[in-house]
Amino acid sequence: MKFVDNAIITIASGNGGRGAVSFRREKFIPKGGPDGGDGGKGGDVIFKASHNITSLLDFRYKPRYIAEKGGNGQGNNKKGRDGKDVVITVPIGTTVIDFDSGEIMADLAKDGEETVLLRGGIGGKGNTFFKSSTQRRPRFAQPGISGVTRKVRLVLKSLGDIGLVGFPNAGKSTLISKLTGSHAKIASYPFTTKTPNLGVYTGDNPDESAKTLTIVDIPGIIEGASEGAGLGLKFLSHIERSNILLHLIEIGTFKEIKASYEAVVKEITEYDENILKKERIAAVNKIDLITDKRKLNKIIKETAEFFSERNIPVYFISAVQGTGIDELKNELNLILNKKNIAV
Repeated sequence: MKFVDNAIITIASGNGGRGAVSFRREKFIPKGGPDGGDGGKGGDVIFKASHNITSLLDFRYKPRYIAEKGGNGQGNNKKGRDGKDVVITVPIGTTVIDFDSGEIMADLAKDGEETVLLRGGIGGKGNTFFKSSTQRRPRFAQPGISGVTRKVRLVLKSLGDIGLVGFPNAGKSTLISKLTGSHAKIASYPFTTKTPNLGVYTGDNPDESAKTLTIVDIPGIIEGASEGAGLGLKFLSHIERSNILLHLIEIGTFKEIKASYEAVVKEITEYDENILKKERIAAVNKIDLITDKRKLNKIIKETAEFFSERNIPVYFISAVQGTGIDELKNELNLILNKKNIAV
């Protein structure tokens, strides 16, 4: 399914029902008093986050969501039926923004989280409500209060404990599948991953559901991504909600590794420099491609010193062959053990 992380929709709460103007009409009671019932309340617009939805694609095909209006009051003091709420289910990590003002109306970050975004209009009072000692036969009632209509923008920013970042073909999809068992489509050409893939890392005890790490594979960033080049800009926002960044870098000379790392950091900085304040880990992938051990050892030594100066743990791995994966998992297990919340 196509991934969509942005959609514009119109939402409207229901109008309140009209109050009734009615008088008792019973045998032997020729001058019955008022008995007009109140109108029903209009339905609310409710947003709910669910892990069962991963895209905003459906909203491209259904851009209007209108709650039911309240029923009108009736005679014999019968209140109008309340209008049904409209519940809009969105992916976890969806922000609802007022289209005109830019105001953030809701930020749904947890599975099952609900928020009433627009309240339905209150039903009007029937003429019974207005009966008094000085006004015994009121011949008027209130109209219902109108609902509210808003145009909103939905923006999806995936939630993840660890955001996996790097240039295209660094091997992010392969690594996330190795760590979590998720199966993204993988091929040997740039931009294989066109949607953020999520995987859940359970550590050494897969039955321990109370502690897991969600790893988000952010699609490849290229130079100029922060200015809109490639796929990077569209998904840089997904990094914002990751607690930890895992830089994945393709093996090469030390200068190439350093250049790749610094280029990604530059794009992230230009998008939002505060992202780089997060805890970070680095992994150099595809070390199986360097068959000369002396050359590989030299690259490892220089690269380790580079990241040590920046207080960033670095691991040297081959996601395809599994080399170094256990050492990286040990780092993830340390992070997992620090995590005290259930996912």
